[in-house]
Amino acid sequence: MASGAMPDTGWISTDKIVSEHRVRAFTLSGLRELLTSYGLEIGPILVKAELSADAIKDDYAWIPLRKFANVLTFAARDTGDPYFGLKYGEAARFTSNPLGYLMANAPDLRGALRLFGRFHTVLNSNTIHFIESVTGGGRIEWSYPISLPNTAQLTDFVLMRFVSRIRANAGSSWHPLAVGVMHRAPRDLAEYERRLGPRITFDQPANSITLSGATLALATPRADPQLFKLILRFCEDEIERQRDVEHPLNRIREAMTRCLRQGSFGPSSVAQELGITPALLHRRLKVDQTSFQRLLDDTRRSLTRRYLMETSLKLTEIAGLVGYSELSAFSRAARRWFGTSPRNFRRQAPNLDAAA
Repeated sequence: MASGAMPDTGWISTDKIVSEHRVRAFTLSGLRELLTSYGLEIGPILVKAELSADAIKDDYAWIPLRKFANVLTFAARDTGDPYFGLKYGEAARFTSNPLGYLMANAPDLRGALRLFGRFHTVLNSNTIHFIESVTGGGRIEWSYPISLPNTAQLTDFVLMRFVSRIRANAGSSWHPLAVGVMHRAPRDLAEYERRLGPRITFDQPANSITLSGATLALATPRADPQLFKLILRFCEDEIERQRDVEHPLNRIREAMTRCLRQGSFGPSSVAQELGITPALLHRRLKVDQTSFQRLLDDTRRSLTRRYLMETSLKLTEIAGLVGYSELSAFSRAARRWFGTSPRNFRRQAPNLDAAA
């Protein structure tokens, strides 16, 4: 079997799940101008990412998250700039969308980030959480669908979008207490450290930004209470409209991913993570003509593919992250998934995020 090919093992098809991960077209605002500064046109990059110019004319239209990630990946590759995602995230306007305006008019930064965690699906279908600590600080944590490849540029873009938004309250010289990203470290960290400070780590289980309680308490400058109320109502209505759109397997796969990271990933643990009973979990899986074990195996496969392609984690570390206590068992599973050993898969897999 050719390297990278997937043997027929009776997995469920993830196409219908993956296709529903999406982002609003206004997320591309400012991209044309930035590419022009590199002497490039946006058209050829959109074509490579399988997006038409007409598809992004309506700012509020949905585009597949996979295609948006590919736009950033191809832009980094065509400009020869491995830090393109960072620079675009810093240049893009956060208030080019309803959720951005909602945050810009929240009373303080803590409230703004709470709202983002609550309403982020107005903008995209990523998994994003704002987690508050008992000491008053907090952490923004986000990840992507496990089957989405080439997320390094996308991660850097989102990272700098958040940092730029926080600096609207905290000032242009503000640096996070800590930053963690899932992708591997670049050869040169200078661009990251200049924008984010020295406390950044790579090959992490999730992307995150850690903030102090003092930063979260900062008031939002020029907040408009009336505009805030109007946009809040719009976001609440939009969330209601979206409730029937999301495929139920998306949430189950995300819960499995979190449980794998925590080391307890049986049906009871996943059901508890979802806030339902194991019996209800079983019924939901049966409706979609799959089983817990099949979906878990597919989730492990997708996670392994991402870790091998986009991180520099050791094989023993990856094995643990996807729920294998022994490297030999993990290696057998990888051969079943990819038709080759995990070491060979990593060596031979293409890496579109290598921009230069």
